[in-house]
Amino acid sequence: MLAIALLAAIAVALFVLAPVPRLAPVAPVSIGLYGVVFLCLYAGLVPPRLLRSFGRVLYVFPPFWGIGAGAVWMIWAHAADADKARIYPGLITGLIVVLGWFVTFVISSYREAEQADRIRRDTLVAIKNEIFALVDKMDNVAIRSNAQLVQDRIASGVTDAQGKESDYFPFATMESEPIVFEALGTSVPGLEEATVAAVVRFYAEYTDLRRMVEDSRTEDIKRLPRDRRVNFHKQLTKRRIGTLRMGLKALVEINFELGIEDPENIGRSGENPEITP
Repeated sequence: MLAIALLAAIAVALFVLAPVPRLAPVAPVSIGLYGVVFLCLYAGLVPPRLLRSFGRVLYVFPPFWGIGAGAVWMIWAHAADADKARIYPGLITGLIVVLGWFVTFVISSYREAEQADRIRRDTLVAIKNEIFALVDKMDNVAIRSNAQLVQDRIASGVTDAQGKESDYFPFATMESEPIVFEALGTSVPGLEEATVAAVVRFYAEYTDLRRMVEDSRTEDIKRLPRDRRVNFHKQLTKRRIGTLRMGLKALVEINFELGIEDPENIGRSGENPEITP
């Protein structure tokens, strides 16, 4: 990509800037125009990561350039005319060495940025798939209507075939463990701030939901009176809705950071269209 961008910039510059010598007959001005237009073309063709690498290099190197240029100027200003001819080879050699350092630093910085971007995208895709799986499971049940039905049964109890009334204890399936997030948690801080906030809030909500589901299966909950069990189920339903909403929000933020054209197009096919990010 770097070589292609460089060759394309050179080709376009040579084609577009053919009349520059006539517009700017003074050699330094002509060379300056060539350089400015070439840099503009190059900046428009190179990948953004490479531009960021150049930016870091330009931020680090100026102090060294200033010291080096000052030293060269001092030597040149105090050198005798006869010695200046012998200084030229040293200046050229030094310039080549500096350019070598510059290119090496740019390539190293670009590779680091490329590796970081690859890790970032892999992390986003992996977490997106896990969140979607968890959200899709919750979204496949009409949460509010199902909760109302369950709470009515808890409050009134149920009657068996012999007409005997007994308490109703809803069965809650265990929620899956977030194994992907636990494995890739150290990579999450490298994401965009909005994405990190949405992802962390979703998993925090999901952790609380799992704990409440586990509590609902204990004997302590089953021994509570009906009104308190109804209230507990209302809190569980509220937590489930909040978790679903935060999951959808996290998916939107991940899609946005991945550069998906329509980040809100999550592809959900559940039973809770009223619950949105």
